[in-house]
Amino acid sequence: MSSAKAGINMVSFHPDSRFLTDFASGSLATSEAICVAAHLEFCAKCRAHVQQLSDLGAQIMTRIEPEEAVDADDEGFARLMQKIDDDAVHQQAEVPAPVVSAAPAQGLSLPRVVQKLAQGSIQSLNWVQLGKSLRIAPVNVGDGVRQTSLYDIRAGGQMPEHEHRGEEITVLLKGSFSDAEGKYVRGDFVVRHAGEKHQPTATMDTDCICLVSLERPVKPSSIWYRLLEPFVQFRLSGFSN
Repeated sequence: MSSAKAGINMVSFHPDSRFLTDFASGSLATSEAICVAAHLEFCAKCRAHVQQLSDLGAQIMTRIEPEEAVDADDEGFARLMQKIDDDAVHQQAEVPAPVVSAAPAQGLSLPRVVQKLAQGSIQSLNWVQLGKSLRIAPVNVGDGVRQTSLYDIRAGGQMPEHEHRGEEITVLLKGSFSDAEGKYVRGDFVVRHAGEKHQPTATMDTDCICLVSLERPVKPSSIWYRLLEPFVQFRLSGFSN
């Protein structure tokens, strides 16, 4: 309980309104929704925002006659309302409790959505070792567009410098890392876009574990890593659970 509260106080990077609105309406892609759900367990501010959006959607639905919703010119708005009224979407938009239970094997508190993906223990995932400092566990979430993975960077370890070819969402689950843009801690929701280049380095005190949703594979800056890239992608694609 105390560690979870500490994480809430330290969170500095949050999903923007687009992520939260789409999450509340149930229209966010699965891989992105998983990242938002994980962040919400660390962030009371965003949980309250999602709850407000869900309440607003429910209020609007009660004031709209069914035929008016169907005839609305704004199809996107109509779809949003229909999804909010769907039981499954209500379940997704339900604000999770801030307390997360521990994974006994390593004493790491995981968001419930990550526990579900890992079936309780992240050590049971199919980890692929990439160099001395980084290992990646791809997770199949049924999203055919984006790749969802857990990254484990050894304490003090540095990832190869790379450029993003598409959007990347990172939610820190344990430890912290830094790059030229700043330092990121447990619960932070960090978004990188195509064309951005950086080199994350885990802090020295503990290993850094992240939940990552990747729109497209990254482009390593080093020629050496570029040569290895096809092999790395082949290995990762073969290890999704």
